[in-house]
Amino acid sequence: MNGSNPGRRAFFAGTTAALFGGTLVGCLDSDEDDQEPEPVVDAATSLEGDTDPDVWRDVDTLVLDGYVGGWVGVSPDPIDRVENPTLVLFEGREYEFTWENKDGVHHSIAFWNDDEEVVDEYATDGTDVVGETETLVFEATPEMATYRCEYQPAGQVGDVLSE
Repeated sequence: MNGSNPGRRAFFAGTTAALFGGTLVGCLDSDEDDQEPEPVVDAATSLEGDTDPDVWRDVDTLVLDGYVGGWVGVSPDPIDRVENPTLVLFEGREYEFTWENKDGVHHSIAFWNDDEEVVDEYATDGTDVVGETETLVFEATPEMATYRCEYQPAGQVGDVLSE
């Protein structure tokens, strides 16, 4: 017996290739897990805006675009093209908050507290008309924890930081 078996060599070569290939794929997959999450809405370029209170001191107007996948910041600059941006609001200051329907799905905007209740009736009626806007004038309170669409509250939600 010479120990030279072509079938056996092919089996081991195939097994080695399969194990190496599986290891390589596992390495490649782990790189994908390390990547930062990306916005859901194509119009957004980021998931994080600038929350430094100093850049928000002179802000009194907020503008967002409404999509079923999330809100997208238009202005001020710290939230431009940010999906579901965190808003920095100063307690007692009056703000004008305008949003535009970009996809024809019914949206509204409301400020919720930690108990998921609307704060001081700060909510818009909502619209499903592309291009239509709604504006909410409100005074910032420390109870405001989030803003969200009452029709898509899981996808269209952003945090509020009170200063």
